[in-house]
Amino acid sequence: MDAPADYRRAIALAMTGASGAPYGLRLLQQLIAAGEPVYLMLSKPAQVVIASETDLNLPGRALDIARCLGEHYGARAGQLSVFGQDEWTAPVASGSATARAMVVCPCSMGTVSSLAN
Repeated sequence: MDAPADYRRAIALAMTGASGAPYGLRLLQQLIAAGEPVYLMLSKPAQVVIASETDLNLPGRALDIARCLGEHYGARAGQLSVFGQDEWTAPVASGSATARAMVVCPCSMGTVSSLAN
């Protein structure tokens, strides 16, 4: 799905390969239900954990994941944008396109360490 027109309103949600994928997915569900535009960033390990901890079998491509999760959680058109870890052109990768807030959920200790340093 396309990026929200006003990226400054978006909430950036990053999911790592840490255990706890249902928490991140529940947060995504609640953000969508609240009408928030969401930039979802998934690492490859996060996709593996989602498959092992939930009944969701996400496709491999970011656009297909956005479509799958958007349909699953009832997102309106353009509300959910998904970016893989190799998508360096994602709006959130640019300092000029910052989101309103960012959450890392679940967050591995390796990610916490990287963020702290």
